[in-house]
This record gives sequence, C-alpha cells and structure tokens, in this order.
Amino acid sequence: MKVDKQKIAAAFQAAATVLLGIDGYVDEVWELVENRDEDNKVALYTHMGKFAQRIIGAAGGGMSVELLRKRRSFGGFTANTGNAVAKLGLDTTMLCMYGKDQLDPVFEPFNEMCRIISIGAPAVTQIFEFDDGKIMLPYIEPIIDFGWKFLVDALGVEKVASLLASAGVIAFGYWSSMPAFDEVIAEICACLPQGSKTRIFTDFADLRKRNEPSLIKTLALLKELNKKVPMTFSMNEHEAAQVFALYGNALSAKEPPEAACIEEVRKEMGLDEIVVHTPYYAAAASSTETATIVPQRFTEKPVRTTGAGDTFNGAYVGSIASKLSMADRLWFANAVVSYFLNNGDAPSLTQVLEANND
Repeated sequence: MKVDKQKIAAAFQAAATVLLGIDGYVDEVWELVENRDEDNKVALYTHMGKFAQRIIGAAGGGMSVELLRKRRSFGGFTANTGNAVAKLGLDTTMLCMYGKDQLDPVFEPFNEMCRIISIGAPAVTQIFEFDDGKIMLPYIEPIIDFGWKFLVDALGVEKVASLLASAGVIAFGYWSSMPAFDEVIAEICACLPQGSKTRIFTDFADLRKRNEPSLIKTLALLKELNKKVPMTFSMNEHEAAQVFALYGNALSAKEPPEAACIEEVRKEMGLDEIVVHTPYYAAAASSTETATIVPQRFTEKPVRTTGAGDTFNGAYVGSIASKLSMADRLWFANAVVSYFLNNGDAPSLTQVLEANND
C-alpha cells in the first residue's frame, strides 16, 4: 500500500492532544528454561503449546521450571499505549497509577516525554514470553477498587473535567481489569459538553476474564454513549472473534473478513468505529468511511511481543488525533507495531516512516 509520508508527517505536527488512562502496571517478564545441557547451556520454551504439554504431563504431581529474568518494565494500557503515542511526538497526558507518593522507577522516563498525573500505586504482572505469545498473570489488588469516586477524590471534579475537555482523543482501558469501567466511562461522557469533538478510544483486553452477560451489558452502554461521544472500539484477533460471534459472524486471525462483514458488526454494535488488529492484517469500519482492510507483514521471530497490541493502539490513537484517513491509520499502526516487534520498543515518527520505504 502506497502512502504519502510527507502528508502523514505534516498531520502529526498538527495533531490534537491525547489523554490516556486509567491504570498502571509493572511487568516482570520471564523466559522459561526447558533444560540445561552438560555445558550449562539452556534451551528455552519458545512455544506456548510445548510448555502446555509439560504442564499437562505433570498433572496429578508436581513441576519445577526455572525462570530467567528478561526485563522489568512498564505495562498496562496507559503506559504501553501512551508510550507509542508520546514517542510519535504528540501532546500526551497519562492519567495513571504509577506510584502513590513517588513514581516507580520504570515509569520515570515518561516524565521527559509527556505529562504524568499519578493517583495511586501500580499493579504487578508476571509475564512468561514465548515466540508465539505470552502468559500474563496480573496481581491487580492495587487498582481493583478504582472508580469514579477514587478519581474525583484524588484530583477534584473540576480538574478531571478540565483534563477531559482539553483532550482531542481520550484513550481508556482496560474493561477486563476494571470492575468500575461502566461507571467511569459513563461519567467521562457526562463531563463532556454536547457537541464536543472529543473521541473516546477503548480496548477491553482479554474478554475471557469477564463473563458474557457483563460484556453484552457494557457493549449496550457504549452503544448508548456513542450517541453523544463518538467511540472507537479496538480488538485483537481473539477479542474480535468473541465479539463478532455475538452478532453471528465468524472471524479468522489469518484470513481477513469481507469489508461488508466488518461494517455489519459495527452497525450492530452501534459504534462510530471498530478496529480489528491481528499479526496478519488490520481492519476497520466507521460511520463516515468505507470499511478498509490492510495486510500486515507477519513477524516470524519477534524481539518482543508484550505490549504489541497496545503499541498498535497507540499508533492508531495518534493517527486519529492527526486526522489521517482510515487507510492511512491502518497502514501507520501496522508499520508502528511491526517496528516494535522487530526492535523491542515503539518508534519515533521519523523512525517508522524511514523504516517503511516501499
């Protein structure tokens, strides 16, 4: 797909402000040792299925697997998505839980990239990375009680309203880890004036963490809120398969659906825009643009997978703030996540444009 890179660069220079929230995670990332040989060299579990077979084989007994620390880093929706947005040079505010009295050291680099407003302590996620995916075990007690009152008590209602009103895009997640998601997103929309040009972008994350009635209830709420504030709803291949099934449609991670199918689901959901991103393609449909599908170059051996979906989201949020067309939004987000998978971090605007010369 050919794009006008000068046009994209110019659009980002004139982008609206982005507000992200409201979570905070420290990721403890590990590799799992399959065995050590006589020379003390290790072989790692590189595929989740092989590790799963090891667990199944140990059923009824015990199992010990050695861990190798890979990194300790920031995580969660706000940090991973916001990192991508801020690296692209946009005016970015993170309303977050990065530390109660002081920031956890993993979040300190954000002070140089964007505005940080931390209202609580972060949660911790133990992550086991493989070449074909990851196992994430979050301990979310520090953020489980977050709700609208928590936010207002921390900042005051006037400051909260001011932050919301000044944002061109509000990116908000994750539904799966936030019991008060419905309450908070409804209050956010209530704070925005009628006719506001602000857009809300949301990602629910792993839908299997909540039951289907909860999902259906929240989707119905978003449909109603969309009448006042336009919503962009983003899903990876697993989340999209579950959502599409609710409306009688199947979805493949490798083979993109027909454009008409994406548009049909969007209309059923009653949202202004939906986005699907997989390792093989990205697709979107909106109320104002024709449904579009853009292929992705599959990354065989990624340097890093944790945070890839959020990095796609950050690039897409930045593209919304920059008012790019849907085709350009999808191309750009694909290009950013491809860079991330191959380099282990989100790129600057210059880096992503220079890395895609075709």
